[in-house]
Amino acid sequence: MFIKRLSAVSLAAVMALSLAGCGKKPGVAAEVGGVEIPMEEYYKSYAARANQFRSQYGDDVLQQTEPNSGKTTDELLREQAIQDLTETEMVRQDAEKMGIEVTDQDADKEIQAMKDQLGGDEVFQSLLKQNNMPEEFLKENIKKQKMTSEYTKKKLEELKPTEEEIQKYYDDNKDSFFKAKASHILVSDLKEANLIRKEIKKGGDFAKIAKEKSLDPGSKENGGSLGEFTNGQMVPEFDKAIAKMKVGDISEPIHTNYGYHVIKLEDKKPLEFKDVKAQIEQLVQQEKFTKYLQDLHKKAKIKVYADTKKEVELPDEFKDYGVIEKPKTEKNNAKDAKNNKANEKTNAANNSAKENTNNAKETK
Repeated sequence: MFIKRLSAVSLAAVMALSLAGCGKKPGVAAEVGGVEIPMEEYYKSYAARANQFRSQYGDDVLQQTEPNSGKTTDELLREQAIQDLTETEMVRQDAEKMGIEVTDQDADKEIQAMKDQLGGDEVFQSLLKQNNMPEEFLKENIKKQKMTSEYTKKKLEELKPTEEEIQKYYDDNKDSFFKAKASHILVSDLKEANLIRKEIKKGGDFAKIAKEKSLDPGSKENGGSLGEFTNGQMVPEFDKAIAKMKVGDISEPIHTNYGYHVIKLEDKKPLEFKDVKAQIEQLVQQEKFTKYLQDLHKKAKIKVYADTKKEVELPDEFKDYGVIEKPKTEKNNAKDAKNNKANEKTNAANNSAKENTNNAKETK
């Protein structure tokens, strides 16, 4: 189903900003406002991402090419690693000016809470070992996450829009707030979508064609009907199309990540200001926050020395950073069975600890 999944807006989501390289500086991955970020931090950030991808999707995943950018997964992970480091440092410096500081003691409290939830230090250490993650690395990440969370919360409160700003946004974007009833036919090919639209425009039965050709299992048996929905429930491209359509219209093919949609608008009513005020407040607040971060980025004097276009030559101590246990396959199951038989006594001693670790992970 293509209905949009709602999730909390993260700092990373509003900070997709470009990074410019500027030569090399030995031992330094990047610099933010005069503060140097060591290559060691870049190695950790990259290795944790790359190794987890390998563990989940196989060794070949890093060489796969992302169609939109033409970049390999590996290069995208390198870019993400350096971007995360520079933007976190940028935010840390701004947070410090706002009086926000997260101490080692704050992180220690979080770690102790984890240990209590997992059932003690032994299980906690076993889990760290399983994920090849030093406790110090976890501690630093907790500090960063906690700082980012407190920073975001405080900054959003500062940027809370006024009544006038909310009203103006509604007045300027009335067509974007609606309750609608529509049907659609989803196909994977633009040519097919155009042919379907042409057939419908000539009098073809929309519901019949939807049952025969639509790829959306959630609506095809109902003749493509999506029922009633409001703006924000569908993917953005779908919302934008509905906002421009009139009742009875058959849309041009609309492209989303799911394919090509031919939409029939059956009913649409504008939503009153009172019904969308809270939604608009959040939208305006996020827009102001995004702009604030973009302006902050321009002033931050970020210099990137690590070359994200080149493969990372990881020092030995970082090669297994963040590795998680790979899923069992028939091939390695047979190998494991042989090893287990040869090491039966050792495994018996470890089984209890592994079981406790897995239970703790599920609880978490």
